[in-house]
Amino acid sequence: MTSISRRAFFASPSAAFAGIGQHESFQAGRALKDLRQPQLFLDDTWIEDTYRLERVWEPAELFPEPVLRPEAPWEGRQVVLYGSAFRLGSEWRLYYMTFNSPAPSLLCMATSGDGVHWQRPNLGLFEFGGSRNNNIVMMPAPGESHDGPTVCHDPQDSQSPFKMIYYGSGANRPRGEYVAFSKDGIVWQHRSQPVMTDTGDRTNVMSVRDHEGNYVAYLRHRDMMRAVRARAIYRSQSKDFLHWSTPQLVLRQDLLDDPNTELYGMPAFRYGDLYLGMLERWYDNPDVIEVQLAWSHDNHIWHRPARRSAFIGPKYPWNQAWNTCASTPPILQGNTLYFYVGARSGAHGREAPHSYGVVALATILADCFAALQADFKEGLLVTRPMTWPGGELLLNSTTTRYPKAHPSSGGGSLSIEIRNEDNTPIPGFSATHNATRPQQVAWPNPAKLDTLKGRRIRLAIAMRDARLYSFKAT
Repeated sequence: MTSISRRAFFASPSAAFAGIGQHESFQAGRALKDLRQPQLFLDDTWIEDTYRLERVWEPAELFPEPVLRPEAPWEGRQVVLYGSAFRLGSEWRLYYMTFNSPAPSLLCMATSGDGVHWQRPNLGLFEFGGSRNNNIVMMPAPGESHDGPTVCHDPQDSQSPFKMIYYGSGANRPRGEYVAFSKDGIVWQHRSQPVMTDTGDRTNVMSVRDHEGNYVAYLRHRDMMRAVRARAIYRSQSKDFLHWSTPQLVLRQDLLDDPNTELYGMPAFRYGDLYLGMLERWYDNPDVIEVQLAWSHDNHIWHRPARRSAFIGPKYPWNQAWNTCASTPPILQGNTLYFYVGARSGAHGREAPHSYGVVALATILADCFAALQADFKEGLLVTRPMTWPGGELLLNSTTTRYPKAHPSSGGGSLSIEIRNEDNTPIPGFSATHNATRPQQVAWPNPAKLDTLKGRRIRLAIAMRDARLYSFKAT
């Protein structure tokens, strides 16, 4: 290493851990880790030892103005993002709802060319106010209602690439989850009978199958108030989108939460070789719903940060009381993730007359959900052993001294050394890496990390005034 002596480096506690790393089949939960996917530092999956480092959580940044406001007559004063967002080729597509009781809630579709400026296409499917000139894609029959629609897109299914699940109720049909199928995502064929009847009214289905080939829904159980005495997150799965398993509890309020906390809902999605959840945490006092981060390595066991800060929380008058995310993954634009947010000014228990709802945009740099951060005194990370899959090493890090500073301000340092499984350095693989963006590590010529393909190695990274977000083989 360049910034710490070899004697001091090996005097660290990490030397005592040499050789205790797990075998190549090391798993977090039941999903094998894939080093060609970004390895995030949300937990200690890859951490064997550290000193003078802390884990910090990065919030998303809200765009200062909503990207979709209620403007059409059928939207009233609330557009609500219980829905989905996609980029299909050059077209961005947004499915959203209207909430304007006592009028029925509608599912509408907007389109965009850049994800920021949205239009309402004239679909001509349903009549509202004596005209079909609107963007409505689903309207409940008289006396019926629907809630929480999730649209999934599976281009490998040529017959029904678009699938929808939603909570329906009414005098003429039982309460439960209903499904619909579509060729184009505009004209839908609805199943007349529910596919689940033991659920509640907040449903999110992952937009693609999980690593076990299942469609997975995160929803409520109709008996949760008796079983948990609060809103909580349940999980159900299906192979065919028609037959779903009995919902099982996966997340509930715990002792790190305020005692008046409830878990309102959770969109979830695949992210590299793990799963992320946009968990909606509802506080009773003050009456606010905010989005927090959750994650899972196997899509069964879910984790939350020990520091329960908001990933997307109140900031502007139009999102001061209610924040939810689209049921679909964020959309990658360059090196930035676009999250679409349902934002409301009125709280859960006091909506009227403050029931103003919009769709907003929140962004964060890819992979930058959490970092290992060093202050002005040098810190050290030593990873668990890993079998190198080949290729070079890409680090997503920054050596900007102050988190809110301009990326070019610099001031910090980061050095990396590749070690054998027994914690001894491998000659030729020690370098400085003072990058402020995702960048491949440059080793002294002619060293190439690809020559270590199949070998058991560790990463040893020393940092000062720097943050490390992720690593991967590239």
